[in-house]
Amino acid sequence: MGNSDSKLESGKHVRTLIENIHGCANPGEILAIMGPSGCGKTTLLNLLGDRVGSKGVQGTVTLNGHKPTKKSKRFVAYCTQDDIFFPQLTVKETLSYTARLRLPREMSRRDKLKQVDNTMSLLNLSKCANTIIGDHRTRGVSGGERKRTNIASELLTDPSVILLDEPTSGLDSSLALELTKILKEFAVKQKKTIIMVIHQPSSQVFESFDKLMLMADGHMVYFGERAGVVDYLADQGYKCHPNFNPADYILELLNDNTIKQKLINAYAHSIRDDPTGKQAIEKYSRRSRTDNQLSNTILNAPVTSTRRWEATFIQQVSILTQRTFKQSRSVILSRVDIFQTIALAIICLIVWLQIPFAETNIADRVGSIFFCGVFWSFHPMIGAVSSFPLDLVMLSKERQSRSYRLLSYYLSKQIAELPLVMFNPALFTIPVYWAANLLPDFGRFVAYLIVILLGTVTSQSFGYFFGATLLNVQKSISVSMVFILASMLLGGFYIKHLPMGLSWLKYLSFVKYSYSLLMQIQFDTPKAQFRCARPGELPPGEVSMCDLGDNGPMSNISGVSILQSEGLDDLPWYVNLLVLIGFCIVARVLAYFSLRRNSRRNKE
Repeated sequence: MGNSDSKLESGKHVRTLIENIHGCANPGEILAIMGPSGCGKTTLLNLLGDRVGSKGVQGTVTLNGHKPTKKSKRFVAYCTQDDIFFPQLTVKETLSYTARLRLPREMSRRDKLKQVDNTMSLLNLSKCANTIIGDHRTRGVSGGERKRTNIASELLTDPSVILLDEPTSGLDSSLALELTKILKEFAVKQKKTIIMVIHQPSSQVFESFDKLMLMADGHMVYFGERAGVVDYLADQGYKCHPNFNPADYILELLNDNTIKQKLINAYAHSIRDDPTGKQAIEKYSRRSRTDNQLSNTILNAPVTSTRRWEATFIQQVSILTQRTFKQSRSVILSRVDIFQTIALAIICLIVWLQIPFAETNIADRVGSIFFCGVFWSFHPMIGAVSSFPLDLVMLSKERQSRSYRLLSYYLSKQIAELPLVMFNPALFTIPVYWAANLLPDFGRFVAYLIVILLGTVTSQSFGYFFGATLLNVQKSISVSMVFILASMLLGGFYIKHLPMGLSWLKYLSFVKYSYSLLMQIQFDTPKAQFRCARPGELPPGEVSMCDLGDNGPMSNISGVSILQSEGLDDLPWYVNLLVLIGFCIVARVLAYFSLRRNSRRNKE
C-alpha cells in the first residue's frame, strides 16, 4: 500500500499540508507514522483511509499496486483517535449492533454474534462484555478497554488493512504496551496490514514496530525498517545514546527547527533518484503478492462486498431503533426527570386540588390548562435540541464506515424516542387531570391527554429542527428558548388582542393551537356549566359575567361563552388539530433535510 507525491490544499489560499510522501506497508507488519504535533500524520492517515475529499489532493494510493475501488475499500478499516460510543450500551451490545449492521447479510445472526465473541476474545474484552461503555458522568469500562472496544468495532468486518490514529493516546505505558502486543500478534497471525499514527511511544512499544515513517512539517524525514532508523540518524550526525529511548530522541530532534530542516533536506537528497518512491513501492508490492497473495483476497472478493450497505433498509431501521431505544431510555427517562415530573405533579395537585365549577375559579381552571399545555410544549424541546448535535460525531464515524443510510438513522430516532418522550407527560397528566377536577368525562379526558401528547411531540419536532440545523447545543438552546417564549406570548393566554396589523402573528404559534384545543375540549360542551358568583365573592369593581347576558342575569355561565371571552373560538377544533399535526410533520421533514445538508458539508 503506497502513496506517492501526496499533496492536500485547503482554504481560499493554497496551503500545502503534506508533500512528497511515499511508502508502503506489508501484511503481517506494523507501520508506525511518527512526528511532532502538526506534522501531517493524521492528514496522511485520513488520505489513506479515504476520509477527506479529493479536492486539492495530488498523488495515488494503491492496494497491491491497484487503485482502490468501492469493493476493495471495504477491506480498509479506520480507527479514530477518539473512542466514540454510546455510553449507556455495554461492550457486547455495542459490538453486536455493529456486527448486525456491517457484516454480510448472508451471515446468520448467530454467526454474527459468534464473530463478536471471537473478536472480544482476541482483544481480551470478554471480562467486560456486559459492562457499559460509560462516559465522564457514568462509570464504565477502563481506558484500555475503551481503546480495545474501538479497535474491535473495526476488526469485526475482518479488514485486510487497519488504520489507527494514535491508538495508545490516553493510556499509561503498560496498557499501551499491552494493546500494541495484541495488535502485533494479530497482524502476524492473521496476515493483516496495520498502519498507526503514534506520537511518543515507549521504548518497548517502539521495538514492536516493523516499519517506521518519520514526518516533519508535512515532509518525510525517514521511511524504512524501524531497526534501521538509529543507524540512519547516526549517519546524519545524530547518534542516539544506547540507554536512551529512540522515540524520545527522534522527537527531540524533530522539535528543533534547525535539525528538522537538515533531516528533511537529507532525506530528500537520499531519494533524489526515486523522488516519488515508485521503485520502493513496486518492490514491496511484488513482495506482498508473492508472500501472501493479499491482492487475490481483495481483488477477488465475493460479490456481496460490493453492496453499499450490508443490512437492508428495514434491517437498518430495526437495528438502529433497538439501539437508540436502549441508549435514549436512560437519558429521556432519567431518574431526575421522573422525580421532577412526580414532584411537579404533586405541586399541581396541591395548588389546583378540586377546582370548583364556579365563576370565581374560572381563571384558576384556565391557568391550569395553559400551564399543563405549555410546560409539556417546553420541556421536550430543550431535550430534543441536543439530540443530533450530541450524536453528530458518532453519526459521522458510522456513516464513514458505511454502516447505514442517513434516513435509516433518522427514522429509527423518531420511532425510538417517540414513546419515551410521551411517558412523563402521561405520568403527569393522568393524576393532575382528575385531581384538578377538570371536566369529569372519560372521553374528554382521553382527548385532553392526546392533545397534551401531540403538543409534546410537536415541541420535540421543533427541537429536532433547531438541533439538526445548528448542530450546536448552546446555539440550539438559545434559539429554542426565544422560539418557545414567543410561542407562549402569542398562544392566546397572555395577550388576547394584538395590535392592529399584527393579529396574524398568533397563527404562527403552535402553542395557540394546542391551547385552543385543550380549552375547546374542556369548555365547548353543554356539560361545561359554571355557577355564577354570589354577592361578595368577586373582587370590588369586577362585574360578573352572569350580569352581561343579552336576556338578563343568568344562573350559570356556559363554557362556550368562556371560549368567546378568551378569544379561542376563531377556529374549529379540527382545524386546530390539523394545523398542529402539520407543524409536527413539517418540522420533522425539515429537520431531516437540514441534517442531510449538514452531513454532506461535514463530509466535504
